[in-house]
Amino acid sequence: MRTSSLNEKLIPTIVSLGIFVAAWYIGALVINNEILFPGPATTLQRLFVLVGRGRIFGPLAQTVLKALAGLGLSLIVAVILGFLMGVSKSLFKIFAPIVTIIQSIPIVSWLALAIFWWGVGFRSPMYIVFLTLFPILTINIAEGVRNVDSKLVEMARVFHFTRSQVVKDIYFASAIPFLLSAMRVGIGIMWKSVAVAEFMVGTTGLGRGIADAKASVDTQAVFAYTILLVVLGIISEKVLDMLSKRVGRLV
Repeated sequence: MRTSSLNEKLIPTIVSLGIFVAAWYIGALVINNEILFPGPATTLQRLFVLVGRGRIFGPLAQTVLKALAGLGLSLIVAVILGFLMGVSKSLFKIFAPIVTIIQSIPIVSWLALAIFWWGVGFRSPMYIVFLTLFPILTINIAEGVRNVDSKLVEMARVFHFTRSQVVKDIYFASAIPFLLSAMRVGIGIMWKSVAVAEFMVGTTGLGRGIADAKASVDTQAVFAYTILLVVLGIISEKVLDMLSKRVGRLV
């Protein structure tokens, strides 16, 4: 049974990856210009060269650190504000439009402000990740809390549940699926936003590597750094899937 289940998961993934690589290879053949569109083989060769020279690990660690710092900060703020918005209709009416406005502001506008406030460096990409994820997480957590059946809360009071039990076992349990759903959407956006921020205002990281490769017309390196960002996105989604299953058993 386990082998069959594993095959059911692996085979579609392998087929999907094969189609993507084949399309990439055909596209490279049609364009027939390594500067404009390098193929899979030359891109992987360039990636191995960068790894061999030790030029990947530092930028990779910096990108991961900025992304996780921004994600952690957005989770802290979103859980607090989202919960308050969920339990209070008045706070929801006040803050929901503000959160929507923040979500609607383009990344380039935040990047322009980041340069004025902090200049280039570590804080600006982290701040961009925070501002990108914070609205998505906040609204979803608020909706999860608002989704709680009021009769369930009343029943908890009848059975003399403590306030902490009501928050943990009812409100928080209801918000978790919404939070995980929001993180599933936001996890891909997180890597895109940190890469864009590093490209524009970063001094280190994979995004900065792409910017340097662009300046030196090293298209193969641009593709190589992009592959790493894609791999980070895939790994983070797999980790989130594992976390969702474990949390699903507990809730």
